[in-house]
Amino acid sequence: MPIAKNVAAARAHVASAVDAASGGVAPWYKRKVKFWLGLAIGAALGAAGTYLAVERPWRGAERTTEPAVAVADTPDAGVTKKKGRRKARVGGGGGGGGGTAPEPFEVDEAIALTDADRRLEWRGDAVALPPRTLDMGAADDGRPLDDSEIQGGIARGSGPIIDCIKAATAGASLQAEVTVQMLVGAEGKVGKLRVRAPAWLHEHGLLTCARRAARSLPFPGTGAATVVTAPFHLE
Repeated sequence: MPIAKNVAAARAHVASAVDAASGGVAPWYKRKVKFWLGLAIGAALGAAGTYLAVERPWRGAERTTEPAVAVADTPDAGVTKKKGRRKARVGGGGGGGGGTAPEPFEVDEAIALTDADRRLEWRGDAVALPPRTLDMGAADDGRPLDDSEIQGGIARGSGPIIDCIKAATAGASLQAEVTVQMLVGAEGKVGKLRVRAPAWLHEHGLLTCARRAARSLPFPGTGAATVVTAPFHLE
């Protein structure tokens, strides 16, 4: 009888081993190893999937076949020119080809001007011919200046007015037509005067300077007043 018990016990141990090998319930420590192993494999697969989605290594060949963009080899390519000093010119003073040749001077394009600075304005006196009185008992030999006399007077004496325009720029870069209108008296002297110019020039003393300079214009006396308009080109 004791032999039978030993045989039965041995059979029980064999059955237990068979059950474990055939998929029965594994011990707790084996289940824990499987859990961590599965977690590591899942993390590795996730990282590989993220890399493939972001990097797309299979597109490497496409990148190498993209055409290159040619850039012209010029000194100014990709370079923004800085504003700086340049040569400006002012001249003129007479219509119909009269006046003086443009005189160069230096300006600084870095000086910023507003639209209000560039706006053209008339400033000065009201320039108009005085009313003429008719004296029947006196000879009236007076006449206004003719074109050649006007152009000759401006050509010979407009230098000081040009100097006034250059000084009134105060170094700023401007392009405009400056108009000086004068009332020349019967004796050839400039009386009233007004100037049309950018507000920037007026604010820097153009009118006062032009009044003083116009007094030296050498017009002949003709016995009658004349309104003279002299345009000067600033560029």
